[in-house]
Amino acid sequence: MFSSSKIRHLLQLFIVLCLTGLVVISPLRPSPVWADEPTIAPNLATLQGCGGPVLPTSNATFEQEVVQLTNRIRLDHGLPPLKVVDSLTHAARFHATDMSEDNYFSHTSYDWANGELVQSCSWSDRLVTYYADWQSLSENIAAGYSTPAAVVDGWMNSEGHRKNILSPSNWEIGVGYFEGSGTYGRYWVQDFGRRWDIYPVILNGDAATTDDGLLKIHIYGEWDEARLRIDQGDWSAWQPFALPLEWALKATVGEHSVTVEMRTESATASASDTIYLTQNTAEPQLNALPDSLFFVYNLVDDTISPQGYSIQPLAVAADSGYTWRVTTNAPWLNISPSEGSSTEVVNLAAVLSNASEGNEQAVVTVSLGKNDGTVVAEKQIAVSLAVIEANFSVFMPLVSQ
Repeated sequence: MFSSSKIRHLLQLFIVLCLTGLVVISPLRPSPVWADEPTIAPNLATLQGCGGPVLPTSNATFEQEVVQLTNRIRLDHGLPPLKVVDSLTHAARFHATDMSEDNYFSHTSYDWANGELVQSCSWSDRLVTYYADWQSLSENIAAGYSTPAAVVDGWMNSEGHRKNILSPSNWEIGVGYFEGSGTYGRYWVQDFGRRWDIYPVILNGDAATTDDGLLKIHIYGEWDEARLRIDQGDWSAWQPFALPLEWALKATVGEHSVTVEMRTESATASASDTIYLTQNTAEPQLNALPDSLFFVYNLVDDTISPQGYSIQPLAVAADSGYTWRVTTNAPWLNISPSEGSSTEVVNLAAVLSNASEGNEQAVVTVSLGKNDGTVVAEKQIAVSLAVIEANFSVFMPLVSQ
């Protein structure tokens, strides 16, 4: 439950508080009494020093739930959610594991030496081992709680821990959980931080997935305008900066990146985040259609070639709510059918009675839209009608020996 932006000040404060007996770094359950600590190191006491190893998660679901609960609380208090970053996660996992394996409970890191626990590292030095170039740091720890909801509730009912969770100075978070042989069984760590010139982008409270593709995007920093793009697509238009930004992700199932660019009159920055889309939300696209079509009308034998063309606006049936339409600016071109919502085939044919005696030009427009009239895709096809007067003869090539 320490929180500060100056390591030296923290160390001085820690020494004073310990000397006066104030339990500032006490757990949410009674702290082990140092005189009663085991005199023999546990068999699992393999972690040493001030961190550095990247440990696997003991329970990824628990860690993610703590993040989600924390961000929900922050949103309820009018604060933006925190962004999970690997460096703080690695620091938190190391400390949770180390406390369990060395059987101690403290923000300060300890190691076993000659049958005794000895201090190996201050909490802030441990964090800096993983999380460099920091502007602020803080940490919550707890032990014994069996669920993410219970431990977050415990922290929120403790003034110092609550202050860390609701601190506007914290922009990033890492959570570590370990269940092992230590006295309290389960060990929990929340590490918070903020780095210089890093402006996190958080999608849906840092959720891992979305079903409907509707995104609420939080961005740290003070900006005038923002724009975004999905994956490597086109940038959106610049829009006034407001939180949260809302966006409908129209894409296929899979992981997608959202990159946001922010600017003021004197500064620009960009950041990105990823989210996994579990259901297809991509808007249907028009089928591959020709750029041009060509009719020939022969006045001599009163025939037209070809008799007609067939096009298919959609190769796959559109989801409910989408319709296609085919229109033309020429009275001599017949279109049937002119609209639909599935994979119907459209026939285009020249109507000679409506054509002049000369060449004709037309434009066929194929559009795909929503029921509310919004057009999501459009294709134009140039159509020509050439009127000729000619007799055709066929000659066999001359063969000689």
